[in-house]
Amino acid sequence: MGDVSHDGYTVDEALSLVGFGTFQVVALAFAGIGSFSDAMEISLLSFIGPALKSEWSISPTQESLLSTTVFAGMLIGAYFWGFISDAYGRRMGIRGVGIIMYGAGFLSAFSPDYKSLVVLRFLLGFGAAGGHIFSSWFLEFIPTSNRGSWVLVLSAFWTIGELLEASIAWVLGQ
Repeated sequence: MGDVSHDGYTVDEALSLVGFGTFQVVALAFAGIGSFSDAMEISLLSFIGPALKSEWSISPTQESLLSTTVFAGMLIGAYFWGFISDAYGRRMGIRGVGIIMYGAGFLSAFSPDYKSLVVLRFLLGFGAAGGHIFSSWFLEFIPTSNRGSWVLVLSAFWTIGELLEASIAWVLGQ
């Protein structure tokens, strides 16, 4: 069996040769929007909690439970979405996260009572826990030599989402 000739590239070699181009810019924008909206949805209750407290006359315990349910959903969702994206692909995971997170977020805006809001925010947390899929997906298209730098850039979208949320809350609170 003689020497086997290998006329090809590994994925990492191909990414290094291609570099960072238009596709990666679009992928960054897509993953960044996912991170941006994830940040806004997760921190939303810290701003609307006091308004809900007076509007629906909920107790401080109920107000805290509302935030807790988001993180309980995230606890379960993180494992679920990790499995889904590994077993069925990032595309399936991203679609599921988008449908659940944005659907639950939209419907929670129209919640008629506390109980429905708790359920919807739990579902939102379950969906938002898949936010790591956006990062994984984006970084799969980045050359290994500068992935660390692009993690930092992608993380900035989370910070911008938090800042925008706080700014909107401040403007509306005036």
